[in-house]
Amino acid sequence: MEYINFTEEDIQARIDLCQKNMNEQGFEGVVFSAESNMNYYSNFHTHAPWTTFTRPMFLFVPKEGKPVLYLHIFQTPDARAISKACDIRAFESLLGPNALQIAEIMRELNMGSGKIGFEKGYEQLMGFQINLYEGLKEELSSASFEDASDLIWSQRLIKSPKEIECIRRACNATSYAHDKIFKNIKAGMTEHEVSRLVKQYMLEGGADQPGFVLITAGEGNYDRISKTATDRELQDGDLIVLDLGARYNHYWSDFCRLAVVGEISEERREIQRKVREVTMRASKVMKPGVAVADVARACAEEMVKVGFEANFDCGRMGHGMGLLSTEPPSVTIYDETILEEGMIINLEPGIVNELGAFNLEENFVITKDGCELLSSASREFHSV
Repeated sequence: MEYINFTEEDIQARIDLCQKNMNEQGFEGVVFSAESNMNYYSNFHTHAPWTTFTRPMFLFVPKEGKPVLYLHIFQTPDARAISKACDIRAFESLLGPNALQIAEIMRELNMGSGKIGFEKGYEQLMGFQINLYEGLKEELSSASFEDASDLIWSQRLIKSPKEIECIRRACNATSYAHDKIFKNIKAGMTEHEVSRLVKQYMLEGGADQPGFVLITAGEGNYDRISKTATDRELQDGDLIVLDLGARYNHYWSDFCRLAVVGEISEERREIQRKVREVTMRASKVMKPGVAVADVARACAEEMVKVGFEANFDCGRMGHGMGLLSTEPPSVTIYDETILEEGMIINLEPGIVNELGAFNLEENFVITKDGCELLSSASREFHSV
């Protein structure tokens, strides 16, 4: 199967729309430094995202003209090969550039005054030192450093057909791993053994990288819904929740499936059946023009219908996804984002009690008249 790559034309279209939005919102330019934004607007990516702060990266996008990608000299040969929509510049010091060096580039791009956007707001994070940021403000005292998160998310929330296909392939790899792992789990295996094995299966299924493995199993652990593997051995009667994320060309999947070691009680089986029913019925409201808050309300209403208490103890009942495993919007009653075609929504209403953590997260893409399920894998309550 041919690998999905993003072309210079794909990236240029993103830059063009960014510049159009900047002009409409009064920005003279935007400074990007977070890994995901660097990837989105320049196609550049590092060998180990978010694992090193030694070499910060900067992408300067003026309101008109060619962006400048500013990196350590170690990274520039790779950047020149893959980031052809940008002018590539290098700094040499492993301490990173100083404020004056950055200010000079920004002045050259007519970004030395006026309204300049930075990754300061909702679900954004700048990828360089606060001291450098403060120094830059002093160097460019006539500029106003403003939050660009609304500008960024107005683009990144809507996925292109290529982006959707990358997410679909990440979901396919995760589905493969879910289906295979439950055939190979046995009592006495440690959670670490399960985690290592399922990562292999994600790669077998076509992922570029296994992204994460959350494993919740056994009495006393069911409220630990973001738990990673330990050396605990699986025991008869354990309910196992495997929540997996794989990456394909930097795009994510994220969904869970359940099993019990040994026989599944009717009570557990009935609870999981109801959770599945809630998830799929709530998904029927998702289509362009619907507020995300209404999707959250639909989840809550469906929970009540089957006899569950509707609460937001974990903060939400779902989220967006893309170059990050969780992105806006949040499926909560206070998120008024309006669904549009191309958005990714992961639904995950569920409950936790003394019998286990019951969930059936699914990944959807919003279509022109509804939504399409991207996650697959058997939804059977597995007995292992």
